[in-house]
Amino acid sequence: MKFVAERPVTIHSVRYDTRWFPFVFKHTDGSLLLYIECGYDAHFSPFFRLRSTDNGKTWEHPVANVPRVSTVHSFKDNTLFEMDTYAVQDAKEKDAYITYGAWSNPGKPNGIVKKDFVKIYAPSFKPVSLEIFQKHGAYPTYPWWELFNLVTGKQEAGASDVFLGGVYFTSIIELEDETLIGLGYWYPKKAPELSKYALGCFESKDRGKTWMEKSIVAYARNFSEGYCEATLVQLKDKRLYTVIRTGDYLYHTYSHDNGLTWKKPTQLTLVDSDIQPQKVWPVCKVLDDGTLVLVYGRPGKHIIFDPSGTGTQWQGHFDLQEWELDTQRLMGVPEHSRLRGDTGNKCIRYWDSGDYLGLVVIGTNEMLVFYDVQNFVEHWNAYPVSGIRMVKLRLE
Repeated sequence: MKFVAERPVTIHSVRYDTRWFPFVFKHTDGSLLLYIECGYDAHFSPFFRLRSTDNGKTWEHPVANVPRVSTVHSFKDNTLFEMDTYAVQDAKEKDAYITYGAWSNPGKPNGIVKKDFVKIYAPSFKPVSLEIFQKHGAYPTYPWWELFNLVTGKQEAGASDVFLGGVYFTSIIELEDETLIGLGYWYPKKAPELSKYALGCFESKDRGKTWMEKSIVAYARNFSEGYCEATLVQLKDKRLYTVIRTGDYLYHTYSHDNGLTWKKPTQLTLVDSDIQPQKVWPVCKVLDDGTLVLVYGRPGKHIIFDPSGTGTQWQGHFDLQEWELDTQRLMGVPEHSRLRGDTGNKCIRYWDSGDYLGLVVIGTNEMLVFYDVQNFVEHWNAYPVSGIRMVKLRLE
């Protein structure tokens, strides 16, 4: 088996703005929901959503139900749950954090969008003052200050009043009993400094409105970042499987009891190559026959598959970065104007690509992959743009 790719196409672009970090989901009504950051590569940059009803050929107008979507989940009744990235410590309840949530039906653009607060109970994770974020140049805009005032009980909260926490959710699945299982990362209380993340497992039994900490999936101080961005799927044998960013190589682990306990993570390797997958935003999907497909990036853009569906037989590496460079060459783009990639492990994403990939399955063994490009020249006579590229692949 191998990946066969069509040529990438630009599905959205701007000349005098920025577009970052696309991620995509297939809704239960069959439509595709593509989320795109529309600000600088920094905290508190907002996201908007595009929708496609023809498997990515065309995309509908932008929608934003929460300021910066962290992750989403589609229910069988076509309700879409969207959750914001930033949760604020509840001044009235220890270990509880409040964030924005929205429940809607994307297929009914004039329908009612229910917006409410989501509560996350995270006793293993520590609150962090908003002042620390501001010292690093991140400053929240209006939608979040409304939340800050409400949760702190102040009319005009200041940075010293606000403590962020809970976790950043990156993946949600639904079990057969309709329980939601989500993975998210934040700074654990046992960490001596704010430099190493831990990955937590949470569950919700009320369609995403309340989340209870269930377990710590992984924590270690011997990685540059700890365990953070994670993708979660349920295998054919019902085990939960996750691939995790560590700041170095990708690691993976399993749970046999719906997230209550987890095996010690091990490094993800390929059975047919000495390539060692790294570094950011792994996204895993399960095909109809159980085959696993995984994308990841930085440096570059990559996709692999596991025909065993177990997470033990990863193989078939396809270099999407080289495919994009070859496409630019065919389109007459001078070599000095093509994507350069993350060279020497020194990130140059601000004028090249964030290398965060979105992945969605659209049919039997067919999938779409999305990624952002910065200062991108599509053909010999094109203006440079910031935009989103899409490539269709088939596993044959």
